[in-house]
Amino acid sequence: MRLIRLGIEDLDRGLGGGIPHPSLVSVEGDHGSGKTVLTMKMVHSMLSEGLRVFVITSEATVKEYLNMMRSIKLDAREAYLKGRLSIYPLHVEGGQWSRFLSSFFLKVASSFLELNRRRFDAVVIDSLSVLTIDTPVHELLTFITKMKNLVSDGKTVILTFHPGFLPEASAMKLRASSDVYLTLSNARVSGINVKSLRIVKLWGSTGERVDSITLEVNPHLGLRVIPLGGVKL
Repeated sequence: MRLIRLGIEDLDRGLGGGIPHPSLVSVEGDHGSGKTVLTMKMVHSMLSEGLRVFVITSEATVKEYLNMMRSIKLDAREAYLKGRLSIYPLHVEGGQWSRFLSSFFLKVASSFLELNRRRFDAVVIDSLSVLTIDTPVHELLTFITKMKNLVSDGKTVILTFHPGFLPEASAMKLRASSDVYLTLSNARVSGINVKSLRIVKLWGSTGERVDSITLEVNPHLGLRVIPLGGVKL
């Protein structure tokens, strides 16, 4: 196991040194709470460490994803052109997801990753919510088992999901199976919209860590940590 530093001193310190690799990382948060931005930072840091990364996204096209990274000072175009970053948009025509399509694509995604496990060192699925609409518990458990097998094979798997999209029993199983479990929520500091990051579970860190970190997405500075004082949830 190694720690992937995110390159933000206060954030790395709060995480006890960085994100452990390999590991299963779950990031839970509402719409607009910063899940995609945080995982983009993880992607950029893993690329900087020489890892090959797959991104399966239901949030953006390839161009949109790369432009979003660039807009927060995380330019990954060179890694994409050299094949170290692979982005797979996951959309259905008209955006009409159903229980059948979610279940089908959940199986497709896990099978795709198993078949291509030699081509990546880490994978981000952003977001798992669209793949788990009314998903039977046994199907989600099978998916989690396959993701844990990838971790055992030396991969880091990062999953984002929204609160309430999973039955509580399924959500608890995912949280329990994760090596790292983070939650994000919207907050305000002195009239500024920020993201409150809670570190609920973190295995593999080597140093002291904190329970919560306040983040700001600054268009000029990218992702940064700001003081916790004055947060109003």
